[in-house]
Amino acid sequence: MRSFYMAGCSVLGALAAFGVLASPPAGATSGLMAGPQASEIVGGEPSAVCGWPSIVSISECTGTLIHPELVIYAAHCPILTMEEPTEVRFGELVDSPERVVATADCQVNPNFDLFSDPPGGDFAYCTLAEPVTDVPIVPVLMGCEADELVPGAATTLVGFGLDENQQFGTKREVVTTVGDFVNQSEIILGGDGKNACNGDSGGPALLQLADGSWRVFGITSRGVGFDCGADPSIYGVMHLEAIAWVEQTSGLDVTPCHDADGTWNPGPDCGGFPLEPGAGLGAWEAACVGGELEGPGDHCGAPFDDSGTTGDDTATTGGDDTGTTGGDETDGPQTTSAGPDGTSSTGDDSGSTGVEPGTTDGEETTASGTDSGGEGSGDGGGDFTLSCTCRQDAQPAGSLALLLLALGLARGRRRAR
Repeated sequence: MRSFYMAGCSVLGALAAFGVLASPPAGATSGLMAGPQASEIVGGEPSAVCGWPSIVSISECTGTLIHPELVIYAAHCPILTMEEPTEVRFGELVDSPERVVATADCQVNPNFDLFSDPPGGDFAYCTLAEPVTDVPIVPVLMGCEADELVPGAATTLVGFGLDENQQFGTKREVVTTVGDFVNQSEIILGGDGKNACNGDSGGPALLQLADGSWRVFGITSRGVGFDCGADPSIYGVMHLEAIAWVEQTSGLDVTPCHDADGTWNPGPDCGGFPLEPGAGLGAWEAACVGGELEGPGDHCGAPFDDSGTTGDDTATTGGDDTGTTGGDETDGPQTTSAGPDGTSSTGDDSGSTGVEPGTTDGEETTASGTDSGGEGSGDGGGDFTLSCTCRQDAQPAGSLALLLLALGLARGRRRAR
């Protein structure tokens, strides 16, 4: 399946508008609409003020806050713009954001390749310089919840897109339908006049579960055909590939109710999710907080227990009154889980244990343990070494040169605004 990406490739449409390029390269199909016809989310409407507040503008694309410290979006965005994101913008208007937060570290899926056919793996993330703890977050679809992601289900697409002048516009949304899965970790969404378009890359697809709660599951990657309205789009499915890599690389637990493999393992943050994230409740002065919240999560098992037991967790401590000691002490972040007999187990994310002796109070025992979790290994954003191209297969040198020229023109126009 040949296609163009929904970010960066918009410069081809810009060239058409300026008379530099009359049409896309021969034989190419694309996820953009040529020239002045390009638009934001197709067939939708502007989101309400405070609607979908966790959806942000990033790197001339759209992204989603899925953890107070992490925004997920598409890998091709920083590759095609040849710029690492330095900030994310919250609000409804890209040029008049309600809040701007600097990025700390950005990583691109190392297995993503613009030239592969099919590409797949089109996801990346940025951690934030400061956590955003007050904006309501829609959790990632995981575990048994994914059983409701089936062809024909309703899905909401949200993005900032591009307006008729090839500039970012307004946050918009549209309700469309789920299509078939493709390439094992991707899914077809939209079409028939309701779809994502240029600049919506990296933006989310969301699903309302049968109980009324919401989950985010998709990352906009590319279009199937040339017409954003008539042709559907391909989205990466977060839980099938992206989440395990994000958690391993960032060192953050972005799924408070599950493990990265979908196993039900609720923590204290598994619950309190917004039940009306798109309704436009509250005000940005109060971080768009308002409306009913979801109770303690119990979709795929028992909810988190305030006493310290967490769903399917198993105890790791003994029942005797003797303390145990570990090996060399490390400074990894500590985690504690409670066992069925009231004992606790402490470990660290580095996988090693401390040297502090165990203590006993005659009734409870504290023992050092290990945790197989890994630490983040970000290197400040990494190097983007993939060629700047919109096609899955290599284009003639002339087309690539035009694209490089277009990228320069596009960035020049943005700086001049």
